[in-house]
Amino acid sequence: MKILVAEDSKYYRKILVDTLRAWKYDVVIASDGIEALEIIKQEDGPRLAIINWIMPGLDGLELCRKVRAWEKEGYVYLILLTANAGKENIVKGLEAGADDYIIKPFDEEVLKCRLKIGERIINLENEIRRLANLDHLTGVLNRRAFMERLDSEIARCQRTKIPLALIMSDIDNFKSINDNYGHQTGDEVLRMVAGKTKNLVRKYDFIGRYGGEEFIICTPGASLLTAKEIAERLRREIEESVIPVEKGACYIKVTASFGISFLEEDSSTDIDSLIKRADDALYLAKKQGKNQIVIK
Repeated sequence: MKILVAEDSKYYRKILVDTLRAWKYDVVIASDGIEALEIIKQEDGPRLAIINWIMPGLDGLELCRKVRAWEKEGYVYLILLTANAGKENIVKGLEAGADDYIIKPFDEEVLKCRLKIGERIINLENEIRRLANLDHLTGVLNRRAFMERLDSEIARCQRTKIPLALIMSDIDNFKSINDNYGHQTGDEVLRMVAGKTKNLVRKYDFIGRYGGEEFIICTPGASLLTAKEIAERLRREIEESVIPVEKGACYIKVTASFGISFLEEDSSTDIDSLIKRADDALYLAKKQGKNQIVIK
């Protein structure tokens, strides 16, 4: 885990850095409060920080306040380092936004325990955030999380001048599956399609459940041909799969239809029009007989 050491004393900074690196932390160093704040605000900034109370630029209390006032995605766990063990100062530090404190000179075992507490809290928040972004039935991104990521991905692709394709899929005749075999079988079909999709896309593609029996795939950097190949592999895999029903007494086969839209390198297309084109293409695939791919 990456950890920030914000300490203006060369003596204490060296002790902290050497100790933390010996414990296999990835250490980032700041010698004043302003530099520390800039590091924390970086996109991949550390989520765990040891901050000295007295520093030039910004002191530890003001740094804590600014971190708490800034809406960073992902909680930053702040440990305040102070030479003053007085109750009044400790309360001030906690009220300013520090999560914990260490008294100088510090005991290594106490420091290690305080860091482990911070790691547990950060890991717990990461897990909560991960679960909040997933569709509980299929394990792919839920619609909200997918749309947020797609919006960022479109902006990145337009900025870096790389293409992007969107693949929208819909399980054919899904209502009749639920009506004839029950919702448990319908759920198994959804999980099967999600699993096939996760196995067939590239590692940097991402998948969402768009709604009901619809899934959506973003393929950053993919050409239109590559996106079509991904969709065709998935179409075949679904068509060739079987789902056991009634405790294995019989099996059903399913198919899916696909619509693809494409964002070219120099395009200014927005998220709504890109999705609409994929949805229109999917509608045509359904209208023209299902179990096929249409590009729009």
